Amino acid sequence: MREVPTDPETWRTICTCVSDSATNALSELDRMRRREGEFLRADLDQHMAAVGTLVDQIVSEAEAGATSLRTRLTARVEELGPVVQSDPAVVTQEVVKWVARSDIDEEVARLRGHLDHLAGVVEAPEPCGRKLDFLLQEMNREVNTIGSKGEGREVGRLVVAAKAELEKLREQIQNVE
Repeated sequence: MREVPTDPETWRTICTCVSDSATNALSELDRMRRREGEFLRADLDQHMAAVGTLVDQIVSEAEAGATSLRTRLTARVEELGPVVQSDPAVVTQEVVKWVARSDIDEEVARLRGHLDHLAGVVEAPEPCGRKLDFLLQEMNREVNTIGSKGEGREVGRLVVAAKAELEKLREQIQNVE
């Protein structure tokens, strides 16, 4: 067993060395975490932009699908021809039902709002991992609803792509405090 130095000068030197080493190590740790945070932020930004682009494409495809919806609705009204003449309320109910099932405007607006909120939360200096996780859950709900309501052949493919991007975001958010 070694003898512990007892003179004050040696102790000051040891304490200074230990303190300097700890300060340097903590400084290096902070620098590395900041650098990792910058890379993580860039990746999150990339995935958020991809989701935004996919939402724009979904809206475009859903609008194109509205033409198909009108065609099917017209055919359905023609099927109801005899009933329509005796009860116009049936046509109204049928139209309302079809429109309600295919209107994605509210979901798209909320999804875009969540994307904006997500960008703001990521920008904030305080820990935000739980907030981001919650926002991502909400975004997944909106994308699921859009997928079930959206008209158009391509909407389903785009919804799957959006969900894949949201999953990539979720994986990265797990690394955020």
